[in-house]
Amino acid sequence: MTFGKILILSREKNSCCDIKIMLRKYGHEVLEENPRENILNEVFHIIPHIILFVFTGKEGEEEDFLNIGRSFKDDERTKEIPIITIFHDSRDEEKLEHIPIEMDDYISKPFKEKDFILKINNQLKIAVLQKNYQQTKMALEESLTTIQKQKIELEHNLTMASKIQEALIPKTLGNIPNCSFYWYFQPSGRVGGDIFDVFMLDEDHMGLYVIDVMGHGIASSMLAVALSEFLILDIDRGSPLKRKTRKPPYYEIVSPVEVVDYLNKRFPFTKYHHYFTIFYMVLNVKTGVGKYVRGAHPTPLLVKSNNDIVELQGYGTPVGFEFTEGYEEKSIYLDPGDHLIVYTDGLLELPDEDGNSIEYEGLIEYIKREINCNHPNHYLTYNINQLAQSQEKLKDDLSVLEMKWVKFI
Repeated sequence: MTFGKILILSREKNSCCDIKIMLRKYGHEVLEENPRENILNEVFHIIPHIILFVFTGKEGEEEDFLNIGRSFKDDERTKEIPIITIFHDSRDEEKLEHIPIEMDDYISKPFKEKDFILKINNQLKIAVLQKNYQQTKMALEESLTTIQKQKIELEHNLTMASKIQEALIPKTLGNIPNCSFYWYFQPSGRVGGDIFDVFMLDEDHMGLYVIDVMGHGIASSMLAVALSEFLILDIDRGSPLKRKTRKPPYYEIVSPVEVVDYLNKRFPFTKYHHYFTIFYMVLNVKTGVGKYVRGAHPTPLLVKSNNDIVELQGYGTPVGFEFTEGYEEKSIYLDPGDHLIVYTDGLLELPDEDGNSIEYEGLIEYIKREINCNHPNHYLTYNINQLAQSQEKLKDDLSVLEMKWVKFI
């Protein structure tokens, strides 16, 4: 049984003794007040579970109770408190007048104890349910407010993360001798797991990498940013790309296979729970001869000046897996006018005219068509950005890096 606090409003206290005794018999707390003008504030401080309007038959009493009842139902603080009207007889016209002000129940004297207690208990159950509902509603509103604040914070963080990642994507690559570049980057969401860069290792050698971290989103982008910061050229900070020596020129360029082997140990899947594919190349920009490693990265394409398309093969597992059996370092030989195209697998998931992923065979056909078009911009992947931007949402992050060896010197 539910026990409650019950407030009796009556002009004559002595007329309610039997009601009070009956309620206290069943364990309820009973308070009694006179229905005066400031009773609304009193009720707000008492906060009863049920209010009883007890009619005694005095003149003007009905109008007073109707006005008080309206004030209770109009006030946000008391509108949910159940009101039971107890009439001194069973006049129907009085009962009908209480309907418009939404009295919750009524009973007429004389009444039986069980009937009365049943009405009290029913209203208490309703009051408990109403209270639980209000608490749940408030908790939900607080949760929604918290979620909204978190959403705003997340949007801000995503915007900042996007700006950081965008800042890591090269803005210009005009300082690489004998090389001309075109590149395009589009994440599938606000941030992505693709990263790439091109840089001079010394006066003769260029380094180029394209990395695709597993998945896409914040976790992938964080690892991509970490990799970008890790693959630095500052020897004093322990660059994995160059190391100090005791003989002139007092440094040596680390071979691609050594770099990828080191990354495989430095970024284990067991620690970061992510793996990544990589294409890393060291190229002598004066001779066009270089070495590269392809760690499970999509096959780069070398479009020769005679329009032949050569696949840059080379064994290698994704970086981060301990079961790797070693990476295969391969050689590359460029002739003037050759195009090197390195990309992430988001390119292969772009839809064709029928809505199907273009995949590797479709990419080869696309490159062949671009070769025959003789575009004035000379870049075979120039129109891929328009194809990507036409999609509402990419399935995966997309990066394309195209290099033409022009051999000016």
